[in-house]
Amino acid sequence: MPQLRQNIITGEWVVIAPERSKRPSDFISSEGIKPTTNLNCPFCADNPNYKKNRLKDFDVERKMRKLRDNVVIDENESIYVIPNKYPAFIEDESHASPRAHRLENGFYNVRPSTGGHDVLIIKKHEHQLYDFTDKVWEDLFKVAQKRYTHWRQDKNTLYSMLIYNQGINAGASIHHPHAQIFASNIVPNHITKELIGSEQYYENNGGCVFCDLIKHEQLHKVRVVEENSHFIAITFYAARFPFEVWVMPKTHSDTFENEKAETIECLANIMKKVTKRIGKTLQRPSLNFWLHDTPTTIDRADYFHWHIEIAPRVSTYGGYELGAGTVIDVIAPEDAAEFLRKPR
Repeated sequence: MPQLRQNIITGEWVVIAPERSKRPSDFISSEGIKPTTNLNCPFCADNPNYKKNRLKDFDVERKMRKLRDNVVIDENESIYVIPNKYPAFIEDESHASPRAHRLENGFYNVRPSTGGHDVLIIKKHEHQLYDFTDKVWEDLFKVAQKRYTHWRQDKNTLYSMLIYNQGINAGASIHHPHAQIFASNIVPNHITKELIGSEQYYENNGGCVFCDLIKHEQLHKVRVVEENSHFIAITFYAARFPFEVWVMPKTHSDTFENEKAETIECLANIMKKVTKRIGKTLQRPSLNFWLHDTPTTIDRADYFHWHIEIAPRVSTYGGYELGAGTVIDVIAPEDAAEFLRKPR
């Protein structure tokens, strides 16, 4: 029988209706990944764009009196960073606070879309997400931490979000592996819902909803996919997507960029294991993941817990989902977790 489940954080409802599908194996991807050669790839390190566009620290450059090409920041063995050629949020060099104004006789509200838009590029062209080693994952998160710190200090940035699009059905337009960071002058709608719901739960129950969620999932174990000393990965109880997995630090933490090196190593390890499970069981489907933490305006949040949400793109939304804003998930998260845990 279909079941309504409520997101304990946001209060949003989803419908879990496994009767509308047959079995978890029906979600195995037939898309596949069509590799491209690195000939003239704009993201490869032997392309002129690498030297021309990778981010440089001009303040350090001036202090050290070095040439611009000799001072490079936010780069390591596996990752380098460039500004997005077609940014959704444009960096305002004046650092003046952009003011909203009204259009069409004051009916509509509008403001400049300022902030920043980074592309975090994995240097090896053939190294797709499902093949990432612990080292690549670790280097990716360490560079992301530096960029988060940079954008948190920017006066025009209220929120930063690390995202990854793997595969055509997930919105990846370039085959070369890369993540992105959207640094916006707004707090995104879904983040606002998470913050409001988390704060309300804290006021009503005296604790962090994410911490309580982790304790509950550890006790019942039916939705646990992976776990290590610092992190737990679960299929989310009120899943919006088949095989939706959340990765959360076990110890309360509201800001991702402040995590220590040891914690980032554990994050890299669990992300590698979870994505490999998804890749093996579902045959490397298109996939998105994104990271949620606190806005720059919040110094400390005892009620909020940063986390990563992973969404394999093995289904699409129909008219009801788009029209009602209520999702129908056709596989129970408990069945999804059991399927992902199976050895392959």
